[in-house]
Amino acid sequence: MVDTPDLTVVIPSRDRPELLVACIGRVLKSVDHSGLRAEIVVVDDGSEPPVTRHPDVRVRIVRGGGEGPARARNRGIESACGPVVAFTDDDAAVSEQWIGELMAALGDAPYAVGARGPVRSPAYDPLYEHSVEDRDAGRFLTCNVAYRLDALRKVGGFDPSFRHAHEDIDLGLRIGELGEVIVVPTMVVVHPGRPFSAREWDRRSRFIRDDWLFFRRYPDQLKERRHVSTAPLTTAAKSWLRFLRDGRPPVRSLRRLGRWVRLSVGQVGSIAVRTVREYRRHSQRPVAARSGLRSEGIRIAYVGPVPSRRIGGAPGVAGSIIDYLAANGCSIDCYVPTSAEFEATDDIAEIEGVRVIEGRSRFRFGRWYSNHKLTKMVSYQAFAAVSRVRLAGALRAEHEMAPYDVVYQFSSMESFGVPRRGSDRPPLVMHPSVHAAGELRWLKRERRLGSRCGGWARATAVRAWMALRARRQRADARRADRILALSSVFGQHLVDDYGVDPVRIAVVPNVIDLEHFDVFDAPPLQPATILVLGRVVVRKGIEDIVALSHRLTDLRGDVQIRVIGGGSLWSDYRPLLADLAPEVGVVGGAASRAEVAEILAGSRLLIQASHYEPFGLTVGEALASGIPVIATIEVGAAEGVDPEVCTVVPVSDVDALEAAVRAELARGRLDDERRRRCRAEAERLFSKHVVGAETLRQLRDVAEG
Repeated sequence: MVDTPDLTVVIPSRDRPELLVACIGRVLKSVDHSGLRAEIVVVDDGSEPPVTRHPDVRVRIVRGGGEGPARARNRGIESACGPVVAFTDDDAAVSEQWIGELMAALGDAPYAVGARGPVRSPAYDPLYEHSVEDRDAGRFLTCNVAYRLDALRKVGGFDPSFRHAHEDIDLGLRIGELGEVIVVPTMVVVHPGRPFSAREWDRRSRFIRDDWLFFRRYPDQLKERRHVSTAPLTTAAKSWLRFLRDGRPPVRSLRRLGRWVRLSVGQVGSIAVRTVREYRRHSQRPVAARSGLRSEGIRIAYVGPVPSRRIGGAPGVAGSIIDYLAANGCSIDCYVPTSAEFEATDDIAEIEGVRVIEGRSRFRFGRWYSNHKLTKMVSYQAFAAVSRVRLAGALRAEHEMAPYDVVYQFSSMESFGVPRRGSDRPPLVMHPSVHAAGELRWLKRERRLGSRCGGWARATAVRAWMALRARRQRADARRADRILALSSVFGQHLVDDYGVDPVRIAVVPNVIDLEHFDVFDAPPLQPATILVLGRVVVRKGIEDIVALSHRLTDLRGDVQIRVIGGGSLWSDYRPLLADLAPEVGVVGGAASRAEVAEILAGSRLLIQASHYEPFGLTVGEALASGIPVIATIEVGAAEGVDPEVCTVVPVSDVDALEAAVRAELARGRLDDERRRRCRAEAERLFSKHVVGAETLRQLRDVAEG
C-alpha cells in the first residue's frame, strides 16, 4: 500500500478476471503518467475463485459479499486513504491522461466536491450488446466520476436502497447539495459494448424497483406527466418502438426482427408483470436516503407501537430502547401504524439513524364502528392490523432491496407487520409486553367479577376476542427466532401456553425513565400512603386490595390505601372499589404521568398485587422514586430486586400481603439511605443503558446467526 496517497481509485468487480486485469493495467499507466501517488482498491464482490492479490503494491484487494456494485463501492470508500476517491468499472478503459486531468481540475477548483467526465462508447449492436454513453457527463456515471472523501463520508456514500440502478445519479444529486461537481471534458473514459443474452435482458426488469424509488425521491426527474408506477413501462415500450423506427443498425432481416421481438416483448412483459405484482408494496418503501457506509451497529426493522421518548407506557419504553440502539450505531426503520386521531412520529424521527415509515389508517372516533367502548377497541385494533399488513409489504420490499439484519417486534405478539413468506425473510425477535393466553386465563377465572363489573355480554365478547388473539399469537410465537421475555416467569408462561422452545427465550426487562421518576424532595403524604397504581382491570388483584383495606382498619388515621387508575376499553373493575374500607381506602381515579411522579415521591409504599403481570412498570417507577414495593411472584419487575426494598408474596394470599404491609410500616419513616437503595436497584436493573445493551446483544446475536 502507498503511504498517504494523493487519491484512491475504486474498482468493483465480480467474475471478470481478464477485464479486471486489463482495467488495473490502464489505471496504473494513468497513475504513472500523472506522477502522483495513488492506491487502487479492488473490491472483489464475491468472485469465484476470489481475487486474492496483485503484484503491484499500489493495488489492494477488499473482499465483498456479492451485494452488488453500489455496496461494493461503499466498501471501497471505507477502505480509501486518499483525499479524493475516483471510480471506474472493470469493463471500462480510462485514458492515459485520466488521473492527471482529474486532479488538475480539482486542484484548480477547491470549491468543488467532485468531478465527472464524458463516457464514450465505440459503435456496438444494441440487439446483442450493452453499453453506456454520456458525452456531456451529465449522468454521474460511476465508470468516470470522482468525489472528495470527506464529502462522500458526509452524505454516507452510495445509498444501498438502490440495488441495481440509479445509485450513481442519486449520489451525484445528494453530494451536489454540498457543492459543485464540475465537468472535466478531458477526463475521458471509453466503455465498450458487452454481449448479453436475452435471459439476462429479461432479468433487467428488476431495475424498475430502483426506478420507482428514484422517481419517488426525485419527482422532477420524470420527463413527462406520468405516474411513477407506469413510468418504467412506458419508457421501455417507447424506446423499443423508437429503436424499431430508426435503430442503428436498422432492423432489416427476419433474424434481427425476431431478436427485437424477443427482447422487447420479454422486457416490456416482465416489467408489466412486476408492476402489477410489486408496485403497491414498493410504493410504501421509505423515500429518505440512508447511509451505505458501515457502522458498528446492525440494520433493524422495528415493528410495534409508535415509539416516543416523551410519554410513558410501551411507547416510552420503545422510544428509550430505540434511542439507545441508534446511539450505538444501529440504523433503524420504524414501521408503525398511525391514524388521523393520534400517534405523532415527530419525536422518534428526530433521532439520527432512525427513519419512520407510517401505515396511516382511516380510523376515526365517533363513527358507527367506534361509538361504543368495546367496538372502539375492536375496530381500532382491526384498522391497525390492516395497516400492519400493508407495512409488512413495505418491509418486505425494502428487505428485498436492502436487507435487514433483524426485525425487532415490540409490545405485540401478533406479527401482522412482519413478512410471513420467503426463506430469505429477516430473522424475527419479539419483545412482547403481554400475551393473550395469560389475559384469557384470568378472564375465565374472574368470570363472575367481570360480569358484575361490565355485564355478561361484554365479558363474553372480550373472552372470545382474547381466544382469537391467543390462537394467532401461538402460531406467530413459534415463528420467532427469539423472544425477549420481560421476566423469567413470563417466559415460562410462553413455554407452557404457546409451546415456545425455552432455548429461544431470553429475559430482557422494560426500561424505566429514570429522569422522569426520580428521588426528589417532596413532603411525605399524610397519612402514610400505600399506593396501588395502574389500570383497575382483570388480573390486577383489585379484590385482594379491597380485602386488605378491611384488615387494616385498625390503622385508620395513620395509613391510607390510595388507588390511582382507571378502567380500560375491555375491562373495568372500578365498581369493586366501592367496597374499599372507607376508614383507610381512597379512590383517586386516573392521573397524568407528571401527577403519578409527584404522588410516588410522597408515598410510603407501593403494592402490585397482580395475579398475572409480565412486568409491571409501576414497580420500577416506584423504585426509581425511592419507594419500596410489595409485589406478587407473578410481577416480572420484582424479579431479582433486593429483598430489602421489594417484598414478594404469593398470588391471592391476602394473609401474606397483610403481613408484608405491617412489617414494612413497622420500620417507621423512610430514611434517605433506604430511598437511595430503592433508586440504586432501579438503576441497576431498568436503566436505558442496561436494558438497551442487553437488547442490542440479543439482536446482534440473532442477526449473526
